[in-house]
Amino acid sequence: MECTRLYFGRNEQGKYEILIEKKNLTNPENLVATLAHEFAHIKILGEKRLEINDEPLTDLTPVVFGLGIFNANSSFREHKSFDSYGHNSIGYLQQREWGYALALYAFFRQEENPGWIKFLTPNIKSDFKKSMDFIHANIDKVFIEGQKGSG
Repeated sequence: MECTRLYFGRNEQGKYEILIEKKNLTNPENLVATLAHEFAHIKILGEKRLEINDEPLTDLTPVVFGLGIFNANSSFREHKSFDSYGHNSIGYLQQREWGYALALYAFFRQEENPGWIKFLTPNIKSDFKKSMDFIHANIDKVFIEGQKGSG
């Protein structure tokens, strides 16, 4: 993964510091995703919830705070041009993992067809819908009895 951000912890004044490369300013969705990821470092490492850096957990944390759509969309992007076609991926989670994480988020919020899915990229949206179908068909396998949402 290309280093476009960095978490440093607290400085001498007790303020948290993160650095973001200037090129991130040209893409607002990536900028929000980057900031959400770095704020997740503050929640996890800065608040000493974990002693070691767990990047996949840091990638998932913005989902809990309602910012997961930005990180999911930024994680996998297709590009097409006259002479090339391909995709770029950033972060530590795979496209399907983002779809599943967002589906779990929607399920626990009892959002059967959340309005925010229209903002997901086509690939993430497809994985989200498949994951929602899987969750509803396998609630007894996905959740431990007594801990499942009421969706």
